[in-house]
Amino acid sequence: MQKALLSALSGLRINQQYLDVIGNNLANTSTPGYKGARVTFSELLGQTLRPASGPTSNSGGRNPSQIGGGAEISSIDRNFAQGSLLNTGRQLDLGIQGEGFFVVSDGNEDYFTRVGTFGMDANEYLIDLRSGYRVKNTLGQGIQIELNTVIPAQESENVDLQGNLPGIVNGPLAEELLTDAGFEDHRAAVLAADGAGPTYSVNPGDVLYIEVDGNAAIPYTFTAADIANPGAATTAELVTAINANITGVTAIDNGGQLELVSNSTGLSSTLYVTMDPANTAGAALFAANQGTTIQGTEAIVTATTNLNDLSGNNTDYVAGDRITITGTLANGVAVSGEFMYGDPAVNPAYHGQDMQSLVARMNQVLQSTDPVNGATATLETDGTVKITANATGDANFSLMLQDATSATGQTNWSSNFFAVNVQGTDPDTANIVSSVYDSQGQPHSLTLDFERQGDGTWTLTPSVEATEGTVLTSPITGITFDSNGMLQVAPLSQIDVQWTSVPGTQSVSLNLGSAGMTDGLTQFGVPESVIALSDGYTAGSLASIAVRGDGMIEGFYTNGQIQELDQVGIALFMNPAGLQAAGGTLFQSSSNSGQAMLFSPQAGSSGTIVAGTLEGSNVDIAEEFVRLIEAQRSFQANARMVTTTDEVLAELVNLV
Repeated sequence: MQKALLSALSGLRINQQYLDVIGNNLANTSTPGYKGARVTFSELLGQTLRPASGPTSNSGGRNPSQIGGGAEISSIDRNFAQGSLLNTGRQLDLGIQGEGFFVVSDGNEDYFTRVGTFGMDANEYLIDLRSGYRVKNTLGQGIQIELNTVIPAQESENVDLQGNLPGIVNGPLAEELLTDAGFEDHRAAVLAADGAGPTYSVNPGDVLYIEVDGNAAIPYTFTAADIANPGAATTAELVTAINANITGVTAIDNGGQLELVSNSTGLSSTLYVTMDPANTAGAALFAANQGTTIQGTEAIVTATTNLNDLSGNNTDYVAGDRITITGTLANGVAVSGEFMYGDPAVNPAYHGQDMQSLVARMNQVLQSTDPVNGATATLETDGTVKITANATGDANFSLMLQDATSATGQTNWSSNFFAVNVQGTDPDTANIVSSVYDSQGQPHSLTLDFERQGDGTWTLTPSVEATEGTVLTSPITGITFDSNGMLQVAPLSQIDVQWTSVPGTQSVSLNLGSAGMTDGLTQFGVPESVIALSDGYTAGSLASIAVRGDGMIEGFYTNGQIQELDQVGIALFMNPAGLQAAGGTLFQSSSNSGQAMLFSPQAGSSGTIVAGTLEGSNVDIAEEFVRLIEAQRSFQANARMVTTTDEVLAELVNLV
């Protein structure tokens, strides 16, 4: 009976301790970095009533008979499973995702923790805010960050160019005017009489039937007044009679031969002598062409086409007629000149009679007005006249031909007016501004102007503000791309600048990229997108710090620079469960944990630092409540064992 009481007593004790462990776990469900504890029980050996005996040749073996002495707690172990990382938004709150511990020291002894509630003390050391212990780096030393440090200025040495220069050529282009339609050479229908003249067998009373331009024939009967000698009418007599009585046609004396010329021109101009038997005059004059339609002609003008043969010519020009040439050059200068119709061999003041002469005179006027900003006129194969500005660039270009009011001849020049065919544009450019720093850290704007040349190459012109300094380097020429838009020729580019405020010359290297690669400039068919990235910076002070995943503490300076200041260390143990709790979620190494091994975060099996977080407790409340019920019931059972044993002992006492 005594053994039963002692066994029940051991059960009460271990369950009481079990409840203590569970209570501690539940109390720390909100403690950052807390690792839950687990209790393991084992049996206490009490008394062996009979040892085991083995079988013999005559009997079988017997198992041992033993009575246990109760139970004991054989171990209380830490569960070092990963807890959830809870976001705090504070940069120096650090959590570990994975294995390892932060190392903090009181100056005499190292402690290890999963809770990175860190901050800075008055001596600029990184410390654990809960204990004041200093945080150690990967070398086992305290992390001191000088918050008032200043980075000295560094002058710019390199400028890297990246991006695209447009592959589609938009300029430079010279403005070009073109007549909206080609000039045409329209000729009248010409009907020549049979025989060379100067007399024809026409008598008074003979009737001439002729259709002009497809209209109905209007007969004309020659009279005695028309012909002095019947049967021998002269060419002059016939010309006079026909011109006086038949409309739409003009009779002419061509060296004694009679010719009929339609007043209209082109393909719509026709002459037709009918085959009416009564057409005795027609038979006498045009027997060979009776029943045949004589048609005018249309063709694109050539250099030798006479101006009187133009389709727009309404009245033929005569020698001395003037055609004015007016307009505006690309630079806005007014153009004023004139073309005088006539044969220069007869009168040197005349400029000519054909298209070639007109175009040549236009060239003289355009070039003499301004040889640099003038223009060139050409007669194209399609009959159009093209005027091309001598200089490229945006222009306000115009030209107009017009008959002088005193001119006999008249042409409808408006049917071939000059319109802009190619808009003049300035060269394709790309303008980039990069900040460069001198040796004193003063920023300056370096302007890089790219300009496409007529041969397709690019020229780069560097410049700075005149008040800031002078670029001593000539423009960089011959920047070339292949047909795929890849950099083909990248001239070595070094810019020498003399700053006004700094003595000496500063050299800056321009990196345009590698030939055949896309690591620099390209020339694809997309818009310009070049950027310039320069090194160098002005002096700067520390503005803020942050911790990377590898534990590196980075300093962010007011000049935009980032520097690595130190690295938080992580300790690994061969047996983390062997660590001894020192309170405050701090641990100490023990003889069974092994010595601490310092690593960089993310090296080997060490975890990753997550800034702005703290690791939460890994206690599972549901699991702890189940264990709580288990401990409670076990305690109740052992307590009942005590009362039962007490009742039995009472019965024994009552037997006396």
